[in-house]
Amino acid sequence: MSERHNIHATGIVLDGLGVILRGPPGAGKSLLALDLLDTWEARGREAKLVSDDRVEIVVEDGRLAMHPAPNIAGLIELRGRGIVSRPHVEAAGVDLVIDLVDTLERMLEEDALVTELFGIAVPRAPVPRAGVVDGRHQGLLVREALRALAAPGGAARQKTT
Repeated sequence: MSERHNIHATGIVLDGLGVILRGPPGAGKSLLALDLLDTWEARGREAKLVSDDRVEIVVEDGRLAMHPAPNIAGLIELRGRGIVSRPHVEAAGVDLVIDLVDTLERMLEEDALVTELFGIAVPRAPVPRAGVVDGRHQGLLVREALRALAAPGGAARQKTT
C-alpha cells in the first residue's frame, strides 16, 4: 500500500523531470515556477504544472510521485493578478527538490545537494529566494541542477550522503 503526504510546495515537470519547489510563503515558489514553465515553453520544451501551493506526494515501492492537491490542478497564483491556469499533468515522478533559501552560497558542499523526502534520497538544489537574487540567476541555478541530473553519474553522485 502506498503512503500519501500533502506538502506545502509547488510541483512542475520540465523535460520529463519532476521538480518540487519548497520554501516559506512569499519566497517566490509560484513566480519561479511560472518563469520556468514559460521559459521552457518558449524554447519548445516540455513544461507542465503539477500543483501550486499544495502537492500530494505518494511513496510507493521506494519511489516518489507527485499529484495535484484536490481542486487545484492546473491552477497557480500570480501575485498581482490572482489565480491563473497552466497546462498540467496528474502525476509525475520526483527527480529534484529546489529549496528556496535566504542566502547565496558561493561554493556548496556535496551534502547540500541531496535531501530526504519521506525516507527517500532526492537530488536537491538550494536556490536563493526572490529578492536575494534575480529571476535570471534563479533560472540558471535550476537549469544547472537539471543538467547535473542528466550528466553521467550525476544523479547517483548527488544521491549519496
